[in-house]
Amino acid sequence: MSAPTSQPARFPYRVEIGVALGAWLALFHWLGNSTFGYVATPSLFGWLYPLYDANPDDGIGLLAPFVTIWMISQRRKELESLTWNPWLPSLGWVVLGLLLHLAGYQVQQGRVSVLGMIVGLYGITGLYWGRDWLKLARFPFAMLLFCIPTSVYLAAVTFKLRLFVATVATGFCTEILGMHILRKGTEVYNVGPDGLPGFRFEVAAACSGIRSLTAVLLLVLVYGFLFFRSPIRRLILLLSAPVLAVLGNIFRLITVFIVGESLGQEAGAKIETGFGFVTFIGVAIGGTLLLGRWLKEKPENPPSAPEPAASTASSPA
Repeated sequence: MSAPTSQPARFPYRVEIGVALGAWLALFHWLGNSTFGYVATPSLFGWLYPLYDANPDDGIGLLAPFVTIWMISQRRKELESLTWNPWLPSLGWVVLGLLLHLAGYQVQQGRVSVLGMIVGLYGITGLYWGRDWLKLARFPFAMLLFCIPTSVYLAAVTFKLRLFVATVATGFCTEILGMHILRKGTEVYNVGPDGLPGFRFEVAAACSGIRSLTAVLLLVLVYGFLFFRSPIRRLILLLSAPVLAVLGNIFRLITVFIVGESLGQEAGAKIETGFGFVTFIGVAIGGTLLLGRWLKEKPENPPSAPEPAASTASSPA
């Protein structure tokens, strides 16, 4: 690598960094996975994809790299003003990433290796593109943490959220709307006025809010990155994500119960499987935009109108 010099071109050292990134990713392809008892492949990517494919809660990991690239592309002005100087201390990030991978490989914990891969990618880019680049890219690179599968560790939390969502939705329907529905654990069913059984729904894990929580977290983080500079405002948006996710699923269940009692089990089931996107749009995105409007930052030192220039023309004699 050449001596540190200011580079006017955007994304210099393309060949060098391409080779370095290719070698880094090749390491995780050929020596990335030691848990052969679960997935018979040495590739960390080959271990990851079945997890994404089998569990939609983790599937957002396929989207995270594209979100990172898109977020960086939105910083065009900052990119144009960067000084692209190689920065040798960034090698520490690469070493840390390698140590994390070795630890994950040794104890057969692929998730630790995924974290090591992300840390190393961040360090390699800083090694060639410099300290200013690392500052600009640290938040977009943090989005890659969504690539780490976590749903297997959230089973206990998911069940408690299922109970909470089912309890609140059932209570609202019975106490506020006067519906004839009962709850037994995570199972909700109604009894018609004639005593005959009506609909019967099981509040599944997808209705707990965990699945939509990952999507809402990604949404509010991107929104906060694009429209806010204040760490406090970004933190408020982040803390709102679990609330918005759970509210969205409560609203979804209430709608399912109303349709199920009015139009029957089949109609309610269609809402249950097809209404999630509308809930996400209405509650998650709508709630984020409303909160963002309330948190809107005032412009710093708005420019004042220029004063009219004094007339220099002399009056006629």
